[in-house]
Amino acid sequence: MNEIPSQTAEPPIITVGELKAELSRLPDHAAVTFRCPLQEQEFRFYRLQSPSPHVVEIELNQYPETPPVVPT
Repeated sequence: MNEIPSQTAEPPIITVGELKAELSRLPDHAAVTFRCPLQEQEFRFYRLQSPSPHVVEIELNQYPETPPVVPT
């Protein structure tokens, strides 16, 4: 999970178990932030959805104070 995928690689799929294992190492009061380092964009948690019994979607919204970087 600590690997950083290349820019051309398919995004990694993480299971609920893998996510729980990563988060279990942190204290309950730790803040969670979501970022896209390629665009220097920050996101905020919106909601969880489960469209099927074996899929969980974590929906995020762009955080307004961090507009996406426009490539030159």
